Amino acid sequence: MRNQYLLLVGVLIASGCVNEASVVSNVDGTTDESVIGGDISEAPEVKAASNQQQESKMASEKAPTNYNELSDFERYVIEEKGTEYAFKGEYTDTDDPGTYICRRCNAKLYKSDHKFHSHCGWPAFDDEIEGAVKRTIDADGYRVEITCANCDGHLGHVFEGERLTDKNIRHCVNSVSMIFVPEGKEIPPTIKLAE
Repeated sequence: MRNQYLLLVGVLIASGCVNEASVVSNVDGTTDESVIGGDISEAPEVKAASNQQQESKMASEKAPTNYNELSDFERYVIEEKGTEYAFKGEYTDTDDPGTYICRRCNAKLYKSDHKFHSHCGWPAFDDEIEGAVKRTIDADGYRVEITCANCDGHLGHVFEGERLTDKNIRHCVNSVSMIFVPEGKEIPPTIKLAE
C-alpha cells in the first residue's frame, strides 16, 4: 500500500499536480523524507536523466545534419553506385604521398603506400586504413562492393587472387569517390551524422 501511495505521489509531482515541497503523510502520521523535502531535481536519478538529456541535446546540436555537397556525377557514383569511365579518374596515376579520404564524409580510407599501378583504369589499393571500408556481396552475386564504413558511400569493388601485389588484393576505387590530401596538409574532420 505504501509503495502504491509513493508511486501516486511521484506521478502527481511529475505531472505538476503537486509540487515536491508538499507534505506527504504516512498512515501513522509521520512524513516520508524520501518523497518530500527539497527540490526533486536534486534526486540522483532525476539529475542523471537530466544530464543525459542535456548531453544528447548538445550532441545533436553539434552534429552536422548533412554530408559534403556533391555534384550530380559524384552523387551518381557515390549514392547510386555508378562507375566513372576507365582511365578518366583524377587519381588513377597519382603517386604523391598522402591520404585518400571519402569525398562524401571525409573519413580516411587509404594511405598512398597502399596504392599501386594495376593498369585497370581506376586507382588501385592493396590495403585500406583499418575499419574504413565495408565489404558487401554485390547484387550480381559475384563481385564484392566496397563502401565507406562511415557513410556507406560507394567506392568501387575489391578483387582477390590477381597476384598483382604480395597482398594479392585490389581495391578498384572510383577517383570521384575520394579526395586526395597531400602529406603535410590538414585532413578535414570526418562528418558523422546524428543518429
